[in-house]
Amino acid sequence: MSTLIKTLKDNHTSMYDRATTEVELQNIEYVSDPVLFKLNKPTYAVLDMENNRAIHLHGSNYQLIPYAKILNGLSDALLKYGIGLVNTSIQFNVHPDLNYFKLRILFNDGSKFSPHAMTTNPNDKLKFGIEVVSSYDASIVYQIRTMFLRLICQNGMKTFDSLGETVKKHTTHFDVNDSFLKLEHLGLTFEKMQDKFEVYNSLSLSSGEVDSIFKKFSNGSDNKYNLLKQVLETDIHKSTLYDVYNALTNYSSHNKRAIRIGKKGSEDYRIDNSTMDAVKSNEARDSEIERYVSSDHFVFFYHKALSNLGRNISWHFIMD
Repeated sequence: MSTLIKTLKDNHTSMYDRATTEVELQNIEYVSDPVLFKLNKPTYAVLDMENNRAIHLHGSNYQLIPYAKILNGLSDALLKYGIGLVNTSIQFNVHPDLNYFKLRILFNDGSKFSPHAMTTNPNDKLKFGIEVVSSYDASIVYQIRTMFLRLICQNGMKTFDSLGETVKKHTTHFDVNDSFLKLEHLGLTFEKMQDKFEVYNSLSLSSGEVDSIFKKFSNGSDNKYNLLKQVLETDIHKSTLYDVYNALTNYSSHNKRAIRIGKKGSEDYRIDNSTMDAVKSNEARDSEIERYVSSDHFVFFYHKALSNLGRNISWHFIMD
């Protein structure tokens, strides 16, 4: 038995049992209550065979990818590419109704991929990880991605990078086993991610630039804009692109919202919990960040950071 599967069975028994619940995809031709109706379009139901319940209805292009198949494929890939679980921690969550699941593997000190210490502050460490998410109700598309957790910050900044753009809808032409091939070069993927954050950290921003990023990302939402200002952990006049990115990931990680308080026109806000399901909220907000980070507005600052970093390296080379 593979190490991941054994670890999940031994240490995450209830979640593993949920994930391996027998499911089937069956064609539904009629519905009745109390009259019998014939459906005009092909409709398929994901059925929980152990609890006699329907999880969700889908169209003809839907492919059922059982969570057990994902876990076994991931486990086999980890063994194949020599990615051990020594000194790792695992977070595993399967919704009680089997709607979605999330598995996160974090690499601690002494593991195959020890945390990265930022060059400007060795106490600022980034912990590597792998995360896999999927759903039976189409609320979350299948993804396998690498990630970091920033250990020094108050919110535990997380960031993701899809492995070879492995973000797939459950359509009939998708082969889930292909998504694990990118794990072969996991170490290189982590190196590229840590280099990117070093670049972010090299660029100091003016307060106006910080404000412009928050406003662009918020897209007219005063609540979102004020939430970002409140979760920024550094002085707005002394922040880097890395600090601002940290604030964005705080927004995606913690399912919070900023609510205006006081009389009409007040600029005072309080931070409160969002009413949205936490896992679905995180996925929606993570996608929002991924879109913004790849936008021209954020890429401009990234290229500016690369340019500044290149000039600094050239200057030091000349001085030496």
